[in-house]
Amino acid sequence: MKKLINFIQSKFYFKFIFYMFIFLGFSILFYMIDKNSNLSTHLRFSQEFLEDFLIMMLAAIITMVTITFSIIMVVLTLYSGQFSPRTLNDFLQRKVPLNTLAYYIGVSIFSLVSLVLSETKPNTLYSFTTLFAIIIFILSLILFAYFIHYVAKSVQINVYIDKMVKEAVINIEKQQKEIEEDTNILFERNDEDEEKEYKNEYTSKHTGYLIDINKTKLLNYLQENDLSITVNIPLNEHIYEGDILFKYQGNSSFNFDDDVINACFAISDEIGSFSEYREKTMKLVEIAVRALSPGTNDPFTAQICIQQLGFIFMKLSDNYYSLYYHDDSGKERIMIKTLNYKDLLYDHFYQIYLYGKGDLTIISALLKAFTRIAGESNHDMKESLWDFAEYVIKDIDMKQLHILDSREVKIPLKDLAYQCRKLDKYKSMIE
Repeated sequence: MKKLINFIQSKFYFKFIFYMFIFLGFSILFYMIDKNSNLSTHLRFSQEFLEDFLIMMLAAIITMVTITFSIIMVVLTLYSGQFSPRTLNDFLQRKVPLNTLAYYIGVSIFSLVSLVLSETKPNTLYSFTTLFAIIIFILSLILFAYFIHYVAKSVQINVYIDKMVKEAVINIEKQQKEIEEDTNILFERNDEDEEKEYKNEYTSKHTGYLIDINKTKLLNYLQENDLSITVNIPLNEHIYEGDILFKYQGNSSFNFDDDVINACFAISDEIGSFSEYREKTMKLVEIAVRALSPGTNDPFTAQICIQQLGFIFMKLSDNYYSLYYHDDSGKERIMIKTLNYKDLLYDHFYQIYLYGKGDLTIISALLKAFTRIAGESNHDMKESLWDFAEYVIKDIDMKQLHILDSREVKIPLKDLAYQCRKLDKYKSMIE
């Protein structure tokens, strides 16, 4: 039932239908009150006044809907052109634009239905209907003013980036908390598990995004059949029919129940929300690359994106490369690879480096971001960071740099070398 409710609420048109029925109910409710109650005589709003007001309100609402829709289209064009095409869904899925349009449509339904109902019984005082219409019209004006203010803030790149980073950090911390509270997860393997070889393969029967894994059901199934598996596909990764879904260790002739596997591995046509932080970080990369393009030439925005990526990756440094799920008897059944730091660094910073390698302030920003990440990282992550830093500065001839340019690069590089315990390599670079 909960899944059905979440599915319905996730649909774009749900709020519009919801508001339409709510205001339809209001129009019928106040019509019945005015029709059957004697209290209307105290306010004395006539039918003629109600009709004139509803017609005026309907015209005003249609105008506001037109302006609101036009503003939304302008914002979408700006997001696509200046930020990234991926950012379009962010604005469309926000509550304020959807609720604003849905509210205006609901008010329009109220006006139309109330006009029709008022004609069914002329010469009646529609005091409560008129009073409610005045209230919702005042709220419409307030909402319109707020929406203009909201849009003005939404198109500010700094505000958009800060909001995106906060959401990414919340997702990371939530994921880390779920991992720490899961009693089936152990973070270290014994010698027996380290020596396991996963030679047998199970191929996917579907094409789509791997959005979730039902670990509880999968653990029970593997325990019943004395099998262990390793899943090397990260969540939200696209997989094709015939690709390796997982490798397993145990009876090589075992026939998996495809229905059970389909129930355990959720493969969908749409990308899921489990790793939303990666979706946010990729948007930051695209904004940075767009800012570094010759047509935009906004290195300051690119530096902000790099700094924020460093902050998010610092939070990610507490994550684990792999998660090991054990059954009730303590035997390892599932190994899921969650994070490859070298791939993560390359996927996020290569494009920025490619477009910004001619700007030493961008190189400096990258090195500063690596230094921030290294401060909270383990030894393996520090090695990955230093290796990528060497890749970033490989084309820079330190001896040929002006003293000011040299200072821009050497100071953050030295700080990174100190964090990664690579001062000897740093000295050899600058000599």
